[in-house]
Amino acid sequence: MSDTITRFKLRNGTAAQWTAENPILLEGEVGIETDTRKYKVGNGVSAWSALPYYIEGVLARGQASKMTSGTIAIATAGTYQSTGLTATFDAASDYQVVLGTSDAFGLKNDSGATKLFQVMASMDASAGNNHTLGISLAKNGTAIPQSECRAFTGSNTQITKLFCFWMVELANGDEVSLFVANHSDTTSISFQRGRISAIEVKA
Repeated sequence: MSDTITRFKLRNGTAAQWTAENPILLEGEVGIETDTRKYKVGNGVSAWSALPYYIEGVLARGQASKMTSGTIAIATAGTYQSTGLTATFDAASDYQVVLGTSDAFGLKNDSGATKLFQVMASMDASAGNNHTLGISLAKNGTAIPQSECRAFTGSNTQITKLFCFWMVELANGDEVSLFVANHSDTTSISFQRGRISAIEVKA
């Protein structure tokens, strides 16, 4: 007597096909994205777009840097502002994160979902004798006070090194960027090098 082998196939399609159809999966029904290898499990109520991915094997991430000098004009003393500089995006290591479009020294969540990121940024810079410089992360153009870091330059030649990090929740399309400030006066900041990186934090 021969054994009977039963084969079955799970419901599947590309990410674009799932988004276009946006079906309601039955409770416990599995839907697989064939191009991303991610899947969702239905609850019998929510449409595809409202379901979370059940397992994601790869964390969203991105990083950008500027390793050449630049000048940052300061509009108001003690006020955090965009650098106005353009960072170079590291396309070799990114996943679901792209270079910012509103601020070119920032990163944008391009995952299609809201995610929590650990964001780190740094800057080497100077502004002449006896100046207090600061950096901060900013979400959609608004500085995040809790991420602020300050350092003092004691001479005309001293380069101050600033580093900050904070966990930031970004909806799809939200951006996080590096902001700077001269807390002493409106002397321009002489930027030497800097970077920003973001990596998804899993619950």
